Amino acid sequence: MKEKLISTRKSSVDVPQVLNVFFPGKCNLQCRYCFVHKEAENFKDVDEQAIKREIEIFLDYPGKKKVLSFNGGEPLLEWQLIKRIYAYAQKQAQKRGLFLEGVVVTNGTLLKQVHVDFFSKNKISVRLSIDGDKKTHDEARPFKAKNGKSSFEAIMKNLDQLTPQTLEFSVSLVFGPATVSELLNNLKFLQQKGFKYIDFYPEIYATWSKEEIKKFEKVAAEIGKYYVSLFHNKDEQKKLFRISMLDMILNGTNVGKQEVCGKIQVDTLGNFFVCDKVFSLPKKRRAAYSIGNVETGVADKKRQALLSVLRKEFLVETKLGCEGCNLRKYCFCPVGQYLYRKNLKMESPLFWKSFCAVSSILIKMNLDIVKKLQYSDSFIDLNRF
Repeated sequence: MKEKLISTRKSSVDVPQVLNVFFPGKCNLQCRYCFVHKEAENFKDVDEQAIKREIEIFLDYPGKKKVLSFNGGEPLLEWQLIKRIYAYAQKQAQKRGLFLEGVVVTNGTLLKQVHVDFFSKNKISVRLSIDGDKKTHDEARPFKAKNGKSSFEAIMKNLDQLTPQTLEFSVSLVFGPATVSELLNNLKFLQQKGFKYIDFYPEIYATWSKEEIKKFEKVAAEIGKYYVSLFHNKDEQKKLFRISMLDMILNGTNVGKQEVCGKIQVDTLGNFFVCDKVFSLPKKRRAAYSIGNVETGVADKKRQALLSVLRKEFLVETKLGCEGCNLRKYCFCPVGQYLYRKNLKMESPLFWKSFCAVSSILIKMNLDIVKKLQYSDSFIDLNRF
């Protein structure tokens, strides 16, 4: 007997509200810390009807607001397909009386006016992967073709030629031990470029030394002080930018609470997976973390069971004592990192200690900002959903 397509629960914090569609086959960059396993150049396993069915199954979960996110590889290499799929998803959402939000995560090197026009018309958010200034960005995000061209210059040239209309780009910046000293300068650089939504995340697979962790602690304090100062000077308020973690803390939602996972990941062949880090594995090895397909539906019980097993393994193997941590509800879910390292046999106590330390510094910085600005009308207005 087949398991029910979806859970019959009317509401739950663990009901998936986000569908991440991964196009892992192709990308024109070779980012140093990208976790996605790239398939061969002739990888053509894309089934449009299967993707549409994945979306239908996802939309049938409880909840009135849904997010459909396109991830790579580089999604804009599948531009015509994305347009068709999103138009179909919107029709299906309207039939169900749902609000659907679209997100495209792109490296920006292929971005053209035709893309912006479509995104603006359909109210699709665009998240650009930019690590800061040219030196910082190009060191981590070179072109795959090794043609000597700058991916930073390609992005900036594209942005300069665009008429954004109603579209506001958000930026995702990745920093690591080698670039943390320049983090504040890189944030200011992106701020000066006019980005109003800037998120910055630590390189998730880096192992930080004690000295590097102390350096990040100092830099985080400087960033917190700088960010708070923007709200105390009217002349500086035009430079304000949003940060996702601040939004979520202020609005009472959890960033990456380890007990829940409100997302489902899918490939382009009709398969559902328990975690995005499954795409760090070759296609054949992903099967162990499958939670269904478009023929059988999502095995919700298997999804919960797999997450539970991975969380328990993580707690036992890492010995971090997460159960008693008061920052746990804000912590980026470590299950994906555990799955990735487990499958690549990269177990390391030093990594997990540094992961915990770096995550804690980032969370405490954001909590401190909220504490200092909780009575600021400008801050509340900026971060209100």
